[in-house]
Amino acid sequence: MDVEALLQGVIRFSNFMTSRLLVAGIVFYIASGFTNIGSATEGFLPNADLLNGVVENYQNIFDVLGVSDFALLLILFVFLTTIHIIYVVFDRIGDYLPPAIVPLSGWEANDDVTLTAFDILREARGEEHTDEENQRLYLFKKKLRDIEQAIEARYSGEVEGIAAAYRISKTFVVFSVATLIVALVFGNYAGDLNVLLVIIGLSVLTSFYTAFAIFRSNYERITAIRHDVIVQFLEFSRIWAPQEFQRRIAEACTPSRDLRPAQFAVLVPVFGTLDELIGDVKRWRERRVRRRA
Repeated sequence: MDVEALLQGVIRFSNFMTSRLLVAGIVFYIASGFTNIGSATEGFLPNADLLNGVVENYQNIFDVLGVSDFALLLILFVFLTTIHIIYVVFDRIGDYLPPAIVPLSGWEANDDVTLTAFDILREARGEEHTDEENQRLYLFKKKLRDIEQAIEARYSGEVEGIAAAYRISKTFVVFSVATLIVALVFGNYAGDLNVLLVIIGLSVLTSFYTAFAIFRSNYERITAIRHDVIVQFLEFSRIWAPQEFQRRIAEACTPSRDLRPAQFAVLVPVFGTLDELIGDVKRWRERRVRRRA
């Protein structure tokens, strides 16, 4: 039995449930401020006696009806599913709330330091370049691709976890601000408005922190990809090309400053980003003008 894998699985499941319980718990607490459930204004949670009475009533109902273990498991499944649906909805909404953060793909980072260098490698052999050497270059490029994928897999969990927190924090900013506006306009919120202000403040701070963490994680990811790829490329050039070409390859492997590890963007369903949507609209208009002409 792999104890380490078991512990990692337990930790992942704990994080999985904790994040969903936290999101759903805050949503249920805010929603309870618009529902008459008892003394909801006497602290962060509703009255403890009220909750105990509700639990006791449900237990009595289950005893009278003779609810089976299967029914209890079904109720638990529905409860957990509701929590998960709330989490997923907040995550999906946050995905399209601007600004989104789009990370640079590992493939683009790989090509950034190798595309020109591969042309120099082919030029180094001149007319002596053979199909066998082309195959060797192909296998070497595949090796660089494997290195990039391995580093992507190593950082995927960290980057995706931070990105999910960023998306949910954006949704919470909109959700809590909208709740505060409704509460102030209609005046029917039974909860503590100061708690709403705290939730708004924490959501804003979390969104700023997670945005910074996303850029930092992607910077480390892209730096690791470029470093390992460049090291492999320079080592390969020493056995492939003359010294003059090695110098040119080392210069070509310098990372471009135009490509950033991540960038802010506005996401649009189906089209991807807003820039891609605008580009498609422009191309559609150009084709329409050409048809009329």
